Amino acid sequence: MEMRRLLMPEINEIIKQKDWKTLKGIIVELEPHDIAEMLEDIPYPEKVIIFRLLSKEQANEVFSYMESDEQEEMLRHFSRNEIKEIINGMDPDDRNDLFDELPAGLVKKYLEFLTPDEREVADLLLNYPEHSAGHIMTTDFIDLYEDMTADEAINYIRKNAKESETIYINYVIGEHRELVGVVSLKNLILAKPDTHIKEIMDDNPIYVKTMDDQEVVANLLKKYDFLAIPVVDSEGRLVGIVTFDDVMDVIEDETTEDFQKMAAMSPMETPYFSLNALKLAWNRFIWIFLLVILESISGNIIQRYQDILKIAVALSIFIPMITDTGGNAGTQSSTIVIRGLATGDIELRDVLKLILRELLIGFILATAIGIVALVRAHFFHVSSMVAITVSIALVITIFVSNLTGALLPFIFKALKVDPAIAAGPFITTIVDITGLIIYFEVAKRLLHI
Repeated sequence: MEMRRLLMPEINEIIKQKDWKTLKGIIVELEPHDIAEMLEDIPYPEKVIIFRLLSKEQANEVFSYMESDEQEEMLRHFSRNEIKEIINGMDPDDRNDLFDELPAGLVKKYLEFLTPDEREVADLLLNYPEHSAGHIMTTDFIDLYEDMTADEAINYIRKNAKESETIYINYVIGEHRELVGVVSLKNLILAKPDTHIKEIMDDNPIYVKTMDDQEVVANLLKKYDFLAIPVVDSEGRLVGIVTFDDVMDVIEDETTEDFQKMAAMSPMETPYFSLNALKLAWNRFIWIFLLVILESISGNIIQRYQDILKIAVALSIFIPMITDTGGNAGTQSSTIVIRGLATGDIELRDVLKLILRELLIGFILATAIGIVALVRAHFFHVSSMVAITVSIALVITIFVSNLTGALLPFIFKALKVDPAIAAGPFITTIVDITGLIIYFEVAKRLLHI
């Protein structure tokens, strides 16, 4: 952002003067990511002209850093040969990300532009389910054989390093391409030249399978601090690797999706400003409509207990406090559990331990807030029995809401539904209904109505 702020005035002036030679001298010194950001502020067709000033290798890197909608728009402005060069030069995983965003007809057309080898790789990745390890992996990696010497391995790495995503960790395969170990570049360099790889490799490698969910991959990379993790097929053959930069994208996407679900929105895979207002409104409308229908139950509950409100009008003053406090307590506990499930700090087997812990926390919170409610009710100059009713109802509501907020994510997880849905407006609506029933039932019994 700082680079854009400093350079854009100068670059815009150079573009006006059409001094492309000077501009090329500036942009070739920039990092590919910075060039991609800079191009966001430049209109067509100048954007395409600038892109053509880049070297082939630099152009491929810059293109991979662009947002998917920008990539699609750029391809519309490229010639057939330029498209061929770009998509053949992209890393397999980056190209797969692009194809995921394009219409099926366009993907079919671009697949025909690929060389036979690249087409085979693209078909392989596209055939795996979206969000699986196989779908986000790359086939550009160094594979070694266990009977190689350290010197032979280093020479092989030197020869193939340019086409590999990483050379710091290398994968050792057997006769049938089965994964048998991993060896670091550091260990190869430190070993004696005639040492065989099988003597220095780790023969118990951590790996994922092609059908594993991308979140599993992200959690393993985080847990073991790997730069990359190997991916094997159902027969244990090494077919690719997932690198940490792809996992960072996965974590960002998953976190964004969770936030959207927690806010009762349909997940958006396209950047905010790339969607029109109608699409954004529709993403929100579906859940808001469902929550309105669910919330209407609250109105039915109040109507059912209207005789109580007629006799004890003062009870109506505290309805917002009961529902809001219960909703807040439920949201707090559900958010903690959802995050714990996402990071692996909390697992399904911890449900009993969590219930006991939340029961204790709920009791402490409920007792403290109940005292506050009693004092607050006193300042409204209501009868002592109404004040006690409000206090007891709030204690029970917080206790139940806290437990409900903690259990719902577990229930969703067990049902194979994203636990993030159990937060925000959803838990608030559920707890509103529960809180009202608790409030009026307590009032009916304590006030003998």
